[in-house]
Amino acid sequence: MKKIFTAAYSIEEANEIGHFIMSKGYEGVQNDSYRYCDLAIETAFRNNKVHHRDCIYVGVGYDSMIVARTKRGLRRKGMKFIEKKRKFYELLDKHWSCEKRRY
Repeated sequence: MKKIFTAAYSIEEANEIGHFIMSKGYEGVQNDSYRYCDLAIETAFRNNKVHHRDCIYVGVGYDSMIVARTKRGLRRKGMKFIEKKRKFYELLDKHWSCEKRRY
């Protein structure tokens, strides 16, 4: 599955998910290293704190990592929400192994 995302309730948790995504070969938020990903995560948490929300959403598009403040925008883009982190990791592992075998 290429277009999936999950919720992160702290900066540390979002960084863990982000590093896992980057380790699977996906690009960063702006097709760059993890520097901009870290900045996007911190900005999203800061903006959500103003609106009294306690989580952000981190996921994978076709070829890059996505960080969003709301679930609604990602759902409109046709992405699927995976509630369990373990399942999210398993789907990325399975997809990565399929991509690796194809080439």
